[in-house]
Amino acid sequence: MTNDQLNEISMDMLSCSGKAKKLLSEAIDQMTTPGHDESPDEKLIQAHQLLTQAHRWQNLVIKEANQLNYSLLFTHAQDTLMNTETIEFIIKKLRPALKHD
Repeated sequence: MTNDQLNEISMDMLSCSGKAKKLLSEAIDQMTTPGHDESPDEKLIQAHQLLTQAHRWQNLVIKEANQLNYSLLFTHAQDTLMNTETIEFIIKKLRPALKHD
């Protein structure tokens, strides 16, 4: 894997994670804002699909980790992915308490 390929994968991971984070934020708004009749299910599903794709790209890089130079951009992409997954985890755990009446 070339440095350019690693950078491209890193940017794809960041893009997926950023889109997922936005969807998760919108899902929280749907769950906590009175008068919001929409279910957050679709946004949660879409966010999970984006995070799954980001993980696939991460796994491609990890397979070749011994042959790659350190990349700050890839580290940032992994950090963003993990932070967004934490948000997803917390939403899923707290979802019953976040539902408004």
